[in-house]
Amino acid sequence: MKKKWVKAVVIAAVALVAAAGLAALTIWVILPAVKYSQAGKLADSSDYAAAYDVYDGLGDYRGAQARKDQLQTKIIESRTLGATMTFGGYEWLVLEQRNGKALLLMQDVLETRPYNESGMDTTWEACTLRMWLNGQFYEKFNEADRAKIVETDVVNNDNAQGDEGKVDGGGDTRDRVFLLSLAEAKLYFPDDMSRAASAADGRASSWWLRSPGSIPILACVVRFDGGVGDSGTPVSSNDRGVRPAMWITVG
Repeated sequence: MKKKWVKAVVIAAVALVAAAGLAALTIWVILPAVKYSQAGKLADSSDYAAAYDVYDGLGDYRGAQARKDQLQTKIIESRTLGATMTFGGYEWLVLEQRNGKALLLMQDVLETRPYNESGMDTTWEACTLRMWLNGQFYEKFNEADRAKIVETDVVNNDNAQGDEGKVDGGGDTRDRVFLLSLAEAKLYFPDDMSRAASAADGRASSWWLRSPGSIPILACVVRFDGGVGDSGTPVSSNDRGVRPAMWITVG
């Protein structure tokens, strides 16, 4: 009887070690490899901004940072920063234009809203601001304009600089309207001044990014002066601005 008990304990211990090893293999080897492959496919399809975001989240894995720098050059070449257009009754900055599509960012802050109304830990995938942008705000556009708004694969990276380690960025999403990520806010603007935004009353306004902050109850923002950081602001804050972004078909 004792031998059977010892055998059972040994089998259970081996199973636990194997499970832990598989989990570690998944986290440190399999997932980065999947992400790296995903970034390559995005780059091959000329979706440079999305590929840049994926590489940015991979750290030093297989030269990801060098590939990110190469993509930044391609994005700069396709960037039309400074150009503006009217769409759906709003004024937009044209951040990038390629393959018959343009990436738009609202020129000024639309309004102030919480990132997540409950004030609880969240991600872009689950937050109430995403639901509002792709629901009530999207429905404000007329049928012809809605037909031009492209459903986009949105990459949601973890925050590797969290207070207690990596902060989950949530699952990737498919959105018609979204917020820029922390990496995109740095990518598309040459300096803080060009990144700064104003509210309807003309006063400088901070604005939400979709990236997680240093703990799950915080989300990243662009500050009043246009500076960015990965520490974040409480998701329940109702004095941070919303600058919607979207890809539309042009031409």
